[in-house]
Amino acid sequence: MSQFDRRTIVRGAAWSVPVVAVATYAPAYAASLDAPQPAGLLALCRTTGQGNNNCQGYRFRLNFLVDPPYSWNVSISLAQITPSNGPALEIKTPTTFPQVISSTNTFFDLWFCTSSSPSQLSLSVSYSTWRTDQPQSTAQTLTFLQQDYSGIPAC
Repeated sequence: MSQFDRRTIVRGAAWSVPVVAVATYAPAYAASLDAPQPAGLLALCRTTGQGNNNCQGYRFRLNFLVDPPYSWNVSISLAQITPSNGPALEIKTPTTFPQVISSTNTFFDLWFCTSSSPSQLSLSVSYSTWRTDQPQSTAQTLTFLQQDYSGIPAC
């Protein structure tokens, strides 16, 4: 005769089924609601005196980790480049926010402009993000880690 009776086995099985069901569905639901996370800031290139007032332009790509199925609005709340030889730079494009990102469109580019050509830059970017099907009042604020760049190639 077995050391376990049928009632003990049935009672154990009844408790294990709900635990397995919750464990498999909870992570998928939680991940779908996560705001896009910073994935990287790339210094793509610099222009040479193009634009108004002999602008030295810098193009940076903001990459995000975006879980499907939602699209997200991204609005830059702070984007500051501090060059080694001058004042902080301003964003030239995109000129309008929010920008929309999704799991199939995970980045957008920022252009900065200065009248000089510094040998080194430091970049800080903070942004607010909210789902395109939700009001802006649900926005979360996130920040890319500050990074230093030198030797940015010409466009």
